[in-house]
Amino acid sequence: MDVADADRPLRSAGAAEPVSGPSPPSASVSGFLAGLAGIGTLLGVSAAGHIAWPMAGALAGTLAAGGLAFRTARRAAAAATALARSDAALRQARDELEELRSRTRDFTAVSPGWFWETGPDHRYLFLSGGLTALLGCDPRTVFGDSLFDLGTLVADRATWAEYRGDIESGRPFRDLEVSFEGADGRDLVLRLSAVPVRGTDGRFRGYRGCGVDATAETLALVEARFMQAVVHDAIDSVSEGFVLFSADGRLLICNDQYRRAYPTIADMLTPGRSFAEILRAAAERGGYEGAGDIGTWVEQRLTRHLQHSAPVDGRLSDGRWYRISEHATGTGGVVKILMDITELKTREEELADQTARLKQTVAALRESELRYRQLVELAPYGIVIWDRAAVRFANGAAAAILGVAADALEGCPLAAFLEGGEALEATLATAADGPETAPRRLECDALRPDGERRRLEVAASPAVRDGEPAVLLVLNDVTDRRRVEGELQRAQKMEAVGRMAGGIAHEFNNMLTAIGGFARLAERNPADPDRVLTCVQEIAKASERAAALTGQLLDFSHRRVADEREVVAIAPLVRDLRVFLKPLLSAGIDVTIAADDDAAHCLVNPVTLNQALLNLALNGRDAMPDGGALTIALTVETPGSAFFARHRGLKPGRYVTIRVSDQGVGVPAEIRDRIWEPFFTTKEPGKGTGLGLWMVYGTAQQSGGAVELEGTEGRGATFALHLPAVDPPAAPARSDPLQVVEGEGAVILLVDDEESVRRYLRLVLQEAGCTVVEAADGQEALDRYDEAGGLFDAVVSDVSMPRMNGLELARALETRNQLLPILFLTGYASRETAAGLTAQEGRQIVMKPVAPERLLDALRDLLAL
Repeated sequence: MDVADADRPLRSAGAAEPVSGPSPPSASVSGFLAGLAGIGTLLGVSAAGHIAWPMAGALAGTLAAGGLAFRTARRAAAAATALARSDAALRQARDELEELRSRTRDFTAVSPGWFWETGPDHRYLFLSGGLTALLGCDPRTVFGDSLFDLGTLVADRATWAEYRGDIESGRPFRDLEVSFEGADGRDLVLRLSAVPVRGTDGRFRGYRGCGVDATAETLALVEARFMQAVVHDAIDSVSEGFVLFSADGRLLICNDQYRRAYPTIADMLTPGRSFAEILRAAAERGGYEGAGDIGTWVEQRLTRHLQHSAPVDGRLSDGRWYRISEHATGTGGVVKILMDITELKTREEELADQTARLKQTVAALRESELRYRQLVELAPYGIVIWDRAAVRFANGAAAAILGVAADALEGCPLAAFLEGGEALEATLATAADGPETAPRRLECDALRPDGERRRLEVAASPAVRDGEPAVLLVLNDVTDRRRVEGELQRAQKMEAVGRMAGGIAHEFNNMLTAIGGFARLAERNPADPDRVLTCVQEIAKASERAAALTGQLLDFSHRRVADEREVVAIAPLVRDLRVFLKPLLSAGIDVTIAADDDAAHCLVNPVTLNQALLNLALNGRDAMPDGGALTIALTVETPGSAFFARHRGLKPGRYVTIRVSDQGVGVPAEIRDRIWEPFFTTKEPGKGTGLGLWMVYGTAQQSGGAVELEGTEGRGATFALHLPAVDPPAAPARSDPLQVVEGEGAVILLVDDEESVRRYLRLVLQEAGCTVVEAADGQEALDRYDEAGGLFDAVVSDVSMPRMNGLELARALETRNQLLPILFLTGYASRETAAGLTAQEGRQIVMKPVAPERLLDALRDLLAL
């Protein structure tokens, strides 16, 4: 349907209701004129109004009867006049009706909504074309055939129940909201309103109503509510208190932070409250403490509220400090913001207290600085601030120690005053990096401008100068003290050497007794090979023990090069002690050796280990002057966690443990920590050197193990030597001849000034298939080398020789053949000397005495390079 249908009444299909009303006026007028013509005939009057006089007589005769007819005619004429007026009024009414219809069509055309009408059964009789244009389809496909079909389009069931009740009762209703998806996919929201139509008899004849498109309004309302929720959420989320008043002083928005700041009036901070009401409530609930009128106070606060002055700080009723600021809005309202500054106030108070204390501290520091400046200047030690580039401060003592004026030190490099200054600077500079890497102290020589040398003890620690890392140096002149200490040490060393001489003589006499005794036994019966072999083996063992003793003496004098370790079966070594100990122990000492675990092996120097066990056994002997039991026991065990806690440098695992126990009086508790010190002894002068346990400790350390004292005072002593256990060595390979090429022995130049040693070495080399050329010293060796045209595969040379020593010989041979292998043999050599001998590739050093196998293995290694 369209707007043009608005002037046509809608009827339901198959039913047409008759319309009642007056007859057309044209029919009434015609009837009236017909009656008037009849009367004129009777009177003899023509239609033109002329009387036919020939009939006058008849008329006169009938006048009496015609009076009634005249009156009727007059009534008919009056009726005709009234009828003409009614016809004019009817035409005017029709014109007005047409104008009303035209106005209705115009209003309908320009209306944003549409119109509708239902019958008494609520079925639609009329739906204007505006709805069709809005929906883009037949409205009945959406709205159905009846008002009751709208229930499926109402979102809220309770709302539809109320509207349905109005519709069923025939009551007017407004703004029934329906929502659905339109033909174009958009969500539409429509609102319907209607009034009931009733007949003259009051019966309900249906609804007439209109509808509007509320989609845009609804979406705007939803968006507005969403934005309102977002704004309120944002305001509630901020840490500051926030309140907004309208232009007329009404509260619009207030967040929880603001309410928490005013707990006494939190219930008043609701939308709609006026600022005056809130102020009065605050005054009545304790916010006003003055003596004047509350109303005046409220007026003053209102005035200040509207002035928007600068932010003020105040403590509110929640007990916290806030910075309160008020700002005018564009609409004339007021925004009030509370910033919690309690922490800031606390910090300000703390800062004020700190400032006061700082002033006191500064005064104290000034006094302390003056006092410490005096202490620094008067200190007997040199105090220097060095920034790793130059000296920045030096006290008088430092200047005196270095032999210069105090002002001459500042700005000068530290290296200029110290011997080896650049290397010392590099070492001392690490002190600025922190206490972990800083050296605690070191000693060096200071070189004074006058040439005098002074010994200094320098302590370095990190410091700060002008915000940058620096080093604080404390200089102590120890020249005189070191001189006195040196003299005392020399005196003590001479005394120790004197004490040690007796012990060494005792030990060597024991070894010489064994060597000489077994040699004589072998001579007495040379035809008995088993007896001779036993004597020779014991002589070899005694010589090895003597070598171990000289090695320990070299350790003491710092002349030993290194310890040569090998995998040793410990059980046979321990069992062999019985033969050696028997002549050394008194008749009252009962020796028990329990060493049955032949699988126990360690990486040790067998000679030093033998000597260590001998020292422990002799100590046990001395601890039992009246006799007793001496036990040497061998076990393989895995120590517990407590052992490794005491010895953090040791690796967990299996250890071979040798315990030497006696039944003496034990070791007093007060000296247990000192027994491992060199030269410490409790024996009478001449009966001990104080080096025995120190050598045992060194043997344990060099073997990667530890030694401990077990037992308690008064119940004997047990010394436990713990050595890391290793796997047994593989079966030794067959000793092949020493050859340089297949079937050709090596040619060796042998140099040694000791004839017996040279003879022994020659026999060993010759047994290995070597051709040997001998020389008694380095000069003779050069002659033999040149005579042979340098056709030697290797040189075996002693280090210490007359005329030309081994090192000088090596340098001379280097000019002839840089690739010539040289094996040095020496009874003693410092580590520095050994490093110089082996600095060049193709050179090795072996300590004397040297076993045949050791000599040949070293030569094989050299020739294999």
